[in-house]
Parts: sequence; structure tokens; C-alpha cells
Amino acid sequence: MRKFRNPAILLGGGSITGLGVIRNLGKNGVDVYYVSEQKDETIFSKYCKKYFIIPNIEHDIEVLRSFLARLEKEIHSCALIFPGSDLFCLNLSYLKDKKEMGNSYYAIVPSKEIVEILVNKKKFYQSLDKHKILHPLIHSIESFVDLKKISKEVNYPVYLRPSVSPIFREKFLKKGFVARSEEELMKYYMLASKYNIDVMIQEIIPGPAENLFGINCYFDKDSNPRGFFAYQRLREWPHRFGNSSLMESISISDVSSIRETTANYLHSLRYHGIMDAEFKKDPRDGNFKFLEVNARSWWQNSFPTKCGINLVFMAYLDAIGYKIGYVENYEVGVKWICFFDDLRSSIKMFKDGDMTVWKWLSSLRRINDWAYFSMDDPLPWIASQLFLLSSILSYGRAHKYEANFFL
Repeated sequence: MRKFRNPAILLGGGSITGLGVIRNLGKNGVDVYYVSEQKDETIFSKYCKKYFIIPNIEHDIEVLRSFLARLEKEIHSCALIFPGSDLFCLNLSYLKDKKEMGNSYYAIVPSKEIVEILVNKKKFYQSLDKHKILHPLIHSIESFVDLKKISKEVNYPVYLRPSVSPIFREKFLKKGFVARSEEELMKYYMLASKYNIDVMIQEIIPGPAENLFGINCYFDKDSNPRGFFAYQRLREWPHRFGNSSLMESISISDVSSIRETTANYLHSLRYHGIMDAEFKKDPRDGNFKFLEVNARSWWQNSFPTKCGINLVFMAYLDAIGYKIGYVENYEVGVKWICFFDDLRSSIKMFKDGDMTVWKWLSSLRRINDWAYFSMDDPLPWIASQLFLLSSILSYGRAHKYEANFFL
């Protein structure tokens, strides 16, 4: 195997995202450093050359700036930096815009202005309106008086979501609140306001998890797409507003409309980097509605690689000056699974009468990518089981061993 001279640095992202990036690069001869605020399964990967646990490095740009200055003395070639979270993406783009990277680092991110459009959902939906792209109906909330007026006009249930997700998730451990009445909407708004979190009201597009489709791509320095990959969500956890727990690769030609929407939109923004875009097909009118863009590595970044197109390594090669062609040929019908989350999702579906044993067994065919497990890199999976056991025991002690942990 060829050994590459330029190392890569992954900033955050957590266990599944981190493992994907490190394996995508490490298996191809790239030394990868992992930086996070806390330990997770990623540090046990044999492809992780070295890890750094730095308190507050994701939340404080001064800590990040200081760390990069110290690490500069340890590396001997320009290092390629991949952000694994929205906060790291914002801070990296700021340092890149200010030309603080010097010759020691190259961050694979667009400008801060572009990152802010994609990370801040209020700005994102305003941008989609400007480009005349369909998306869920959104109501911005300027004041409590404004909320009271809107609350009487919307059709419940509605989704109360933050404009910027990271702080909300840290406080409430979820992406948003589902309000089923005016009273609930007011309650959730006041709860978010307590932490000065800007929120907005989003309509809930009906339909099952199978109506959600995604596009993965790498956009080069000239904002041209170099590789496309498409998937369909099969199950999710938690239901309705969770992450994919089971997904399947599909042909890019099956979703050519959202491929073109994604390509044209991000090219017009002058986007650079790897990304994940999600759409939901609305059964009311048959149109795809643009939900969001992850302007960075995402949970299932290992999945395109398993199907034949390594977008993370493609970004690395392009950054160090290798010629890369356009690719969108990959194996379809292959599945990715996060087993524990999918088990919880399936149990809930059994309970609701939406799942049979035969349907469940059939859905597990052709799984070729697991969230944690890799035959040649088993330690992260072992660590994940220990972390999971600890989590279950902690939950059981806190809730007197309630059975609804799976529900």
C-alpha cells in the first residue's frame, strides 16, 4: 500500500462519523490524527495514528487556534483538515478566511459565509427561497407576540427546531420539539428561550422513513461536483425526526432531479468540500422537499466507500494536487446499518403493527456496512459494546430498569 506524505486531521464528529473518515483515509495510506473534546470509539481504531482530547476545543476558537499552533511543530508536511461537526466547520472556515492556516494546514471547507448559510437553518431556507427550491413551510419567530399569531394559523402537529442545532442538541439531546397543540408550542418556545436559542416553526412533511432520500458528493476547489452517491432511508431512530438506522444505496439516475438541484445550488454558492444533502418526497404533491445540507463529513460517510466511491479520500487527493475524474458508478442495493438504533426502531414498528418478522428478516439482506464493525478494525466495535452496556446500566439505574429504553 502506498504511504502518503501529507497527514490528515479530523476535528470531532463523534464515534460513527469519526470512524468513517479515519478508515476511509487510513486504509489508503494516510496518517490520521483525531481531535475531540472527549474520548469515543474512534480512538481505538488502528487507523488512528494519534488522538488528542482537548477540553472546549470545539466550542472555543481560541483553544482551536492554540492547538493548531502547537501541532504545527509535530507535523512535517501540510496537513489536510476535515471538520466533523458544524461548530468545527464554522471555526475552521473563519480561520481559513483570515488566512491563519499558513502553509501548515489546508482546511477542506468553503468560506465562513457559505458555511453559515448551510449551518444556520433560517439562512438556509431563505437561500432556498432565493433560488426557488422547494422546502418545508417555515415560520420565523421574531417575538412572543409573533409566535402567538403564528400559533393560531399553523396546522398541528408542527416541528419547532433551532436555527443552529449544536447548542440545542447539547441542552435537549434532540434535534427539535414536535408540538401537537398551541399550548405545547408555547411551552417548547419558552423552554428554548430560556437558553436564548433562536427557533423556528417547520411544517411536518407526512410519510414514512422510506420517503427520505440523500445525496453525497465532493465539490472541488472550483465548486464542481466530482462524485455523486445516492441513498434511500429504510428505517430511522428516533422515528420521524431521527437519524438513519438502515439505509440502501440507489442509482443516482433514480433521483436525477435532486442530484441536479444539489449540484446547481451548491455550485452557485461556490461550495467546496464533502457534503450530505437530504430531501423528503412529499406524498401530497409528489415533489422532493429540500431538508438540509451537512457541510462536512456525516454519520454514514463510510457507506459510499463500501459501494465503490470513496468521497473522503477523493477530497484528500484533490487537496494534495492529484488529478481526479468524475465518478458516480457504484453498487446499488447495498445496505448500511446502525444495529442497536435499528433494533429499537424495529421493536417500535412491531409494537405499532408496522413490522412483521418476515419483513424484518428480509430487510437485513445485503447489509455490507456496519456503523462500528469492520473485520480488519474490530476494536472500535468492542469499545462500542462496552459503552452501550454502560449506557443501558446508567439508564436503568436512573429509571428503575424501565423496559421502554428500547421504545
